[in-house]
Amino acid sequence: MQASVSHKSEDVTLAVTAALDLASLVLQSGGSTPMADTTLKNVLKGYGEEGVSTVYRQDFIAASTVTNGRAWTVFHALGPPGLHLVRASEATVISERFARGEMDIAGFVSQVERVKQLASPHSRWTTILAAACAAAAFSRSTGGDWVGMGVVLVAAAVGQFVRSLLQKRNVPRWAVTFFCALISGFVAVAGLRLGWSRVAGATLIGSVIYMVPGIPLINGFVDIASGKYLFLGVQRLFDASALFFIMTVAVAIANSAL
Repeated sequence: MQASVSHKSEDVTLAVTAALDLASLVLQSGGSTPMADTTLKNVLKGYGEEGVSTVYRQDFIAASTVTNGRAWTVFHALGPPGLHLVRASEATVISERFARGEMDIAGFVSQVERVKQLASPHSRWTTILAAACAAAAFSRSTGGDWVGMGVVLVAAAVGQFVRSLLQKRNVPRWAVTFFCALISGFVAVAGLRLGWSRVAGATLIGSVIYMVPGIPLINGFVDIASGKYLFLGVQRLFDASALFFIMTVAVAIANSAL
């Protein structure tokens, strides 16, 4: 009887750990909290486990349940948020297939490892080009002139290149934001000082617009609107606001230095 109880506890622990692992992968890839929660519940369903409650925070996910009259909680730490929506989508699809019984546990574990190893669908240079073009288009659409658009294009491209290098070395996000905004700001201010653009607002804002945390902002508003993940939503919006402040300070420093 004792062996049976122990075996049941191990099964629940395995199920909860696997569910938390896949749910955290969704969150760290830019997926929304409802998306991660659905993924977690699908995995638990595939393992045949129910009655697990979860708590989501920006730095961890906690799952609590009661097994054989004993309550326990498992914590899963979350790493720095990134953006890999293909990975988030694949993780959700795997959980749905597992919940429907279309794969066994061995197949599920294999598919999770495959998703974890998925490379970004875009190369570094494609990302740099996209960031630069988006920044230049924003500058022009907000009243910037054509030459200023070129200044913004270069400023964003240089900043995004440095950003990719720093992110690869796991530099803290606030430091990445500050240094890249400072570099892009210096390029933009230099263009203004040289008279290449006369629309300061569009040029300065456009030079750092590529770093706006759009996905965290959207997910934060979704969390708050759902009413179920209010605390996490507030955390995300506060974090995004802090990044905006850091960008503003960096651009102000660049503007005063040149």
